[in-house]
Amino acid sequence: MRHSILIVNTQLQRPDLPSEYSEKFDLVTAADGKEGLARLALSSSWSVVLVAMDLADMSGLAFLSQAVTLSQAVPLLLVPDDQVLGMLHFANSRSIFRVVPESTAGDTLARILLDAAHQYGLIHQEEDLWERMSQLTLIDPLTGCFSRLHLEEHLQKELARSLRYGHHLSVILCDIDGLKGVNESFGHRVGDQVLTGFAQMTLQHVRRDIDTVTRWGEDEFLLVLPETPIRGAGRVANRLREKFTESGRFQEGHLVSCTASFGVAGFVPERSSRNAAVDDLLLIAGRCLMQAKAAGGNQVLCCP
Repeated sequence: MRHSILIVNTQLQRPDLPSEYSEKFDLVTAADGKEGLARLALSSSWSVVLVAMDLADMSGLAFLSQAVTLSQAVPLLLVPDDQVLGMLHFANSRSIFRVVPESTAGDTLARILLDAAHQYGLIHQEEDLWERMSQLTLIDPLTGCFSRLHLEEHLQKELARSLRYGHHLSVILCDIDGLKGVNESFGHRVGDQVLTGFAQMTLQHVRRDIDTVTRWGEDEFLLVLPETPIRGAGRVANRLREKFTESGRFQEGHLVSCTASFGVAGFVPERSSRNAAVDDLLLIAGRCLMQAKAAGGNQVLCCP
């Protein structure tokens, strides 16, 4: 793997590295701080930046203070030999990876550059790991919908946006009727297949990148529909109800057919004092859902 190294040095001295390192590094030089910052800004591929203590137009430390806003390249500071000890503590406080004496031999410098490039790789591996872990906490592993952890912040932001700009916002709370009976009769494996089938069907019938589907409870889902009046959300809920009712299928040799109930509530700009809080929206949607199920299930109830 080749590593892109930016060397910012007024003297434009390219280091004399051993030949075995020629395939590991792409070395690029810049004559002053302004040119170096421009190169950093033009590409995200830099692994390491080696900057001299004194540049023609700024100090190396001033350069690095700006460089961190442009690039994640690991910083190295090249200093005169007699200033190395004096710069160590200061460099550590600025998260400079290493202070490099000007007299450093080529093979030693090559190892330092390689260590810095490996450090760059480790940092990005850790960032990727944290990102994957964050995604795992936001996605329900069974259904592929968002998890409840994601909902609170997302719904709060959507409601705040609706309040600010006077837009409609609707929520649909869904519950699969009789899932407990499916689990008891056919086992939780079949019940999980019913849940997954409902989730995938729902994801296919909402607006991609606009609406969100969250697994709200064991057999409940919450849909958030920005810029959607309650009447429009009711039509979405009825379409989902009909599709799910028609979707009876064989699961592990058993014919399983379920229905779902829906409670719809929303924020209406013309009545901005009503349902202006997340808890209010969820409370009304929950009440509508309970009434739909109490009426026999397989129904949609909207609360204007």
